[in-house]
Amino acid sequence: MYISPDSNRSLDQLEDDIISLAQHMNQDEYRFLVMVREFDLRQGWRAYLFNNCAEWLNMKCGLSLGTAREKVRVAHALLDRPQFCEQFAAGKLSYSKIRAMTRAVNCMNEAALVDQALNATAHQVEEHCRQLRNADRRLSTPDVRRAFKDRALMRTCHPNGTMSINIELPQELGELVMKALEVAMPDVDDHTVNAGAGQDSFFAKQADALVEVAKTYLSGNREDKRSNSDSYQVVVHVDDAALKDQGGKSHLPVESVRRISCDADLVEVTEDPKGILLNLGRKHRVVSPPLKRALLARDRHCSFPGCAHEKWLAAHHVMHWADGGETSLENTVLLCSSHHRLLHEGGFTMHKNFAGDWYFKDSGGRTLPDVPVYQPVAYNASRDAFAEKSGVEELRRVYAVG
Repeated sequence: MYISPDSNRSLDQLEDDIISLAQHMNQDEYRFLVMVREFDLRQGWRAYLFNNCAEWLNMKCGLSLGTAREKVRVAHALLDRPQFCEQFAAGKLSYSKIRAMTRAVNCMNEAALVDQALNATAHQVEEHCRQLRNADRRLSTPDVRRAFKDRALMRTCHPNGTMSINIELPQELGELVMKALEVAMPDVDDHTVNAGAGQDSFFAKQADALVEVAKTYLSGNREDKRSNSDSYQVVVHVDDAALKDQGGKSHLPVESVRRISCDADLVEVTEDPKGILLNLGRKHRVVSPPLKRALLARDRHCSFPGCAHEKWLAAHHVMHWADGGETSLENTVLLCSSHHRLLHEGGFTMHKNFAGDWYFKDSGGRTLPDVPVYQPVAYNASRDAFAEKSGVEELRRVYAVG
């Protein structure tokens, strides 16, 4: 029954009613998902000639396709999660929390996730589960491959003379772009002050910085005497256990962290479980300039079979330093940025044979050949006579020989 805004309820009573209603909504959401799962398992949507249950939900229940797919996924994920179901059915956990938890749950952490979720906000639960998923190489590597595949930049021109640019990037590449805008920001401030536009908003200055980066690149003057390596420092929080594939949490997919840290300046920061800083280590370079020069002299180009790229090469640790691998000439090879990403996030692996040479295997376990492999064609003697006749006729035509 609808109650008008000018009801006599106090704010405390109104708050209690909203919270109570939210709990009932959680209980109804649980029952809804249970029924959706049963409907999907019994394939009730087939009677309407739909391709899947999400399309049926879109048509019959007014859910968008994206929302419907997620509802079906969560409904099935709850099938063997009794502790999730118990708290969800009681209304103590919301759909938002359950949705995030189903993306990070495994056979070992269900109880811990429930305990954390009961005493945290939905945002905190989502962030906690995202970091847990990032630390799981099996779960997060397909995520980052999908994010890189879906990268895109689109522009829209508006009738009022403006243009919108929308860009979607993996998070680590997006951070790189934002660092570039930060470096360009001082120049933007100087220009806007001189133009009498010093009161521009921060977002307007970011837009100006993007234009400044483009101008600098197109002018060919990309030498910035003020910049140094700290201008491009990106902070990534990752547990040491996650780097060793032993659980923990990571702010980025852990395989991306391992790729980025293959050849980079690193500052190790030690924190306690509450996030309190215990030690801030000195910056050290994983691959020293002399070692990089030795790698260039030895490999000359990307080591991936068939790749001849000689620029934008990274020193890849075959056995990662997080797993105890040495930063030595014997344990590093040069890879171009594309194959470096594929090796970490595309399923390729490197191995050493009995002779001490490195070789690659694809995600199916097949060895990639170092040189092109051609299929032999059965010899046909009739081709010789045809080729000889064709050659003579071609010569006569070119030189007009009678």
